Amino acid sequence: MPNMTHPHKKRRISDLPAELLEVILTKLPFVDNIRSSAVCSSWNSATTQTPLCAQTPWLMLPSDQEHDFTTCRFFNLAENKVYKMKNVFEGLGYDVWCVGSSHGWLVILDDEANPHLFNPFSRVQIQLPLFTDELANVNNLRKSFITKAILLADPSRSNDFVVVMIYDYDFASRLAFYKQGDKTWTKLVGANQDYCDIICHDNQLYALADNRSVEVWEFQSSSPTKIMSIEPSMQLKDVEKFPRNNNISTKFYLVKTSNDDVLFIERFIGNFVNAQGFVVDESYLLSSNDTQPLVCPYRTKMFFVFKLDFKLKRWEKVESLKDQVVFLGGNQSMSVSSHDLSECKPNSIYFTDDRWYEMDLDNLYGGHDLGLFNLDNESIKPFYHSDLEKIDPPPFWITPNPW
Repeated sequence: MPNMTHPHKKRRISDLPAELLEVILTKLPFVDNIRSSAVCSSWNSATTQTPLCAQTPWLMLPSDQEHDFTTCRFFNLAENKVYKMKNVFEGLGYDVWCVGSSHGWLVILDDEANPHLFNPFSRVQIQLPLFTDELANVNNLRKSFITKAILLADPSRSNDFVVVMIYDYDFASRLAFYKQGDKTWTKLVGANQDYCDIICHDNQLYALADNRSVEVWEFQSSSPTKIMSIEPSMQLKDVEKFPRNNNISTKFYLVKTSNDDVLFIERFIGNFVNAQGFVVDESYLLSSNDTQPLVCPYRTKMFFVFKLDFKLKRWEKVESLKDQVVFLGGNQSMSVSSHDLSECKPNSIYFTDDRWYEMDLDNLYGGHDLGLFNLDNESIKPFYHSDLEKIDPPPFWITPNPW
């Protein structure tokens, strides 16, 4: 009797149901997502339309080869692996300077200090308006004029994105913005504080001032509107736990956690730190019998974390971040849950060097001050090993965005 069974129809990978493919893609890390886009045309289309899952930030680094100005390195924290990319900033010059990172995009200044939005993974570039003389002294643009710049939306997915920057004006740090389609940068009217950090949350701008006050700005209307301003108090006992003197500098950061807490983080940097890890006075550098001064680069020594109590209008000292992992530096300050990114150490702060104004002061160091601070034991350890004491341009956190 003849065999009546029919051979199974051969199925192609492109026949995978769209709903199932979407579920798979939302679980993939960045590298696997890129590989998936190369499988076939239907998968490529699906990857561009499917939101990425929570991604571990990558560390952008310059080439480790002398006189190589065309290569960028990207350290993938999740894989503990470095990827090298050639000609990343092709057409933008050999001395591109980054002043911000958010939504997977960089805010950069080219060789002529012209500003651009740039995605180093898709290589998409968006020209921003030039800075007017009213805003800046062009000679100071590259490493001191802009303190930080962020995006209020992802240009890959929104035509209504806004760029906000902190810039130095008349010995104060002010805010200016650019809305997609504008011809110029605009000073933010009513932003009269001395600002030290800005972040985006729910398409709103959160701004931290030097007096530890917080403002929230709405950009949905034709003119930005300040919808909240709060100047929290702080208990004196919380700010006296670390020595504050001429040998210590501080930096302030604002962070919105993944569980919606607002954090104020204070970073303590020893201006001169010797080989034994002790903060020393500048006169110590000349106390040796050597003819040359000792080299004692600045280094981060401590972080304090405070949470905003909206009801009491007070910054409360935080002893533990629990599952939260914070990433600080020239990037938009961010916090993620270690439950989503198990390769990151919980209750920790990954930090990079954003002391840009010192990059050209010494040929022996700069860009080197990066590490992992653990709140449990207040220790600082390296998360990335480099043989270089000077990393120029300095490392930058960026959350990969392939589109």
